[in-house]
Amino acid sequence: MRLFDVVRYPLDRFDSAGVLLDAVPPTTGATSVHVARLDAGGTIGRHRAVRRQVLGVVSGDVEVRTDDEPRVTAGPGTLVVWEPGELHQTWAVTEAVLVIVETSGDLDVADPFVERTA
Repeated sequence: MRLFDVVRYPLDRFDSAGVLLDAVPPTTGATSVHVARLDAGGTIGRHRAVRRQVLGVVSGDVEVRTDDEPRVTAGPGTLVVWEPGELHQTWAVTEAVLVIVETSGDLDVADPFVERTA
């Protein structure tokens, strides 16, 4: 077994505010994983997804938006998927902890995953 300290840094790209990221070391493939800690009122600023992005809400409530669509509330247990090229933004309604996975791979969203409407 090997133990490492998590690398934690503030996210300031995309005009983001109130966001700390815990980085998991990158894989040899095209996948990265971060744990984001958002202050209430914080935002991951508007930006285009370079790769497929999966945002998992661990705790707290956030609002998410794609392009210029209305904001949608996402709470604990929700997964949000943005495809490459989608313009999107996330706002923290309360303090929130999110897991963010960026990948060039495919997602297997077959059973037991059920897509819900916004």
